[in-house]
Amino acid sequence: MLSLIDTWIKATVEHRILNIEYFSHTKQEYTKRDIEPDFIGPSRDGRNNGIWATFCHLRNEGPRCFQPHSVKHFSITEKSFSPSPLGRWKELLPLYEQKGLKEKEFG
Repeated sequence: MLSLIDTWIKATVEHRILNIEYFSHTKQEYTKRDIEPDFIGPSRDGRNNGIWATFCHLRNEGPRCFQPHSVKHFSITEKSFSPSPLGRWKELLPLYEQKGLKEKEFG
């Protein structure tokens, strides 16, 4: 089974929707949500650092930043999405290729 980060990279590049169970430390609650993954790292303005989604179907908004340690469960769905023209997914292509994720199964 792929790690969260490898799953995030693979789903981002292959434009597959992920389902995550996320714990909000601010609200002290768990939520399940379908997200369209986009990037890993700091925001363009440097204020946030984490794993990014261009769209969160639960909140019906994006972009959203999630902290990896707060993602308690994750799974790939059969659904795909069209990447945002403002997205940063192409920045993950070198990691996708370096890790050989095209040939690996989601698990």
